[in-house]
Amino acid sequence: MTIQPNLRRLFAAVLGLALAGGIGALTAADHDDAPLIGGDQGADIADVYAFPSPASPDRIVLALTLSDVLPPGEIVLGRSIFDPRVLYEFNIDNDGDGIEDRVLQAYVVGEADDQVVYVRGPVAPASMGAQSRIVSTAPVTVSTRVSTGADAIVGEESGVRLFAGVRDDPFFFDLGTFSAILAGQASGFSDPGTDAFAGLNTYAIVIELPIALIGDPATTTVWASTSR
Repeated sequence: MTIQPNLRRLFAAVLGLALAGGIGALTAADHDDAPLIGGDQGADIADVYAFPSPASPDRIVLALTLSDVLPPGEIVLGRSIFDPRVLYEFNIDNDGDGIEDRVLQAYVVGEADDQVVYVRGPVAPASMGAQSRIVSTAPVTVSTRVSTGADAIVGEESGVRLFAGVRDDPFFFDLGTFSAILAGQASGFSDPGTDAFAGLNTYAIVIELPIALIGDPATTTVWASTSR
């Protein structure tokens, strides 16, 4: 079964909202990796998204997808979705120096169908750059059970909302036409094109929170990392 609802339609809606609001560029990962990380599905980042909440302009949604290009048959109950040995982290730079000033850290407890995701932050990082450590002094901001089916389980505490689980991959790319362009068999893309990722699943961690908690969006950059 392909799990279709929510994330793809939500991204399409807020992408239009973001562009209408004057955001000049949106950047995400490219679904292509070095061999070492490409073979590590528990830590392999597919894409990172940051966009205004469609429900409230003073809130922001941060989304991290993992293990891209998963056929629906690979989503098997009884198998762990997230790796308890991995720290999933949103890094937030508020002053343009390329160094994280705050972090949102997500980690998983449990195995198989009995997993819970906990988030700490936004908080100043315990370490920066290539080294990451859980900020153990920061209280848990929000937690939720991992969703393994189409019905989303959403945790909410103190105005911060959290979803973690399986969703249809929101990344859109016309891979067939791209390959044809490289081969000299096509001169450009058509509109809307053919989505090579349609019907494929991904693992997603999605956090919605007040923009004020991460800083001024005009001077804020967000990226994600995974650490073992």
